[in-house]
Amino acid sequence: MSMIDSLRDKLQHSWGWLMALGIILMLFGGVILTVPLGIITASLATEIWIAAALIVAGVLELVHGWTSTQWEGRVWQMFGGLLFVVGGILMFVYPTLGLVSLTLIVGAMLVVQGATGLLVSTSLVEWSGRKWLIITSAISLFAGFLVLFDLPSSAGWTLGAIVGASLALQGLSLTLLGFDVRRAAK
Repeated sequence: MSMIDSLRDKLQHSWGWLMALGIILMLFGGVILTVPLGIITASLATEIWIAAALIVAGVLELVHGWTSTQWEGRVWQMFGGLLFVVGGILMFVYPTLGLVSLTLIVGAMLVVQGATGLLVSTSLVEWSGRKWLIITSAISLFAGFLVLFDLPSSAGWTLGAIVGASLALQGLSLTLLGFDVRRAAK
């Protein structure tokens, strides 16, 4: 049995969680992208949307990792989910830390999420959709480093554009994985 067939077997009971996570990430990414960019991006409404998206996505990643007991990559997914939840909670608890601090948190989370996505992709060598996970992870890494190295000037434009696009692309890759696992299970 190939590695990808083994992965499909291990994830066949949780394909719905993968698709739900992917769809929710795409929806939150779309909502975030529709919020006007620039100074308005720094508004409390944007912070709340981003924090809510991170918490929901993190909880779904934790649930999926928790229920996928046979999957070797579950620890990395759960780690990434935990970071999303912690980052989202920090945004709710400390909204007055300012746009630069929020941008620093988001930049760091993008770097970590991109790195964990690349680590997860190492266990999916034979999956045809692996390239999407690698691409979205690389985009998250690039976006995170772009944000971190361009502070404080990056604070005005990053939140809506980069986080929204990153969530939407991560959602796409997880939805494709869910479809692939579901198709293989039939």
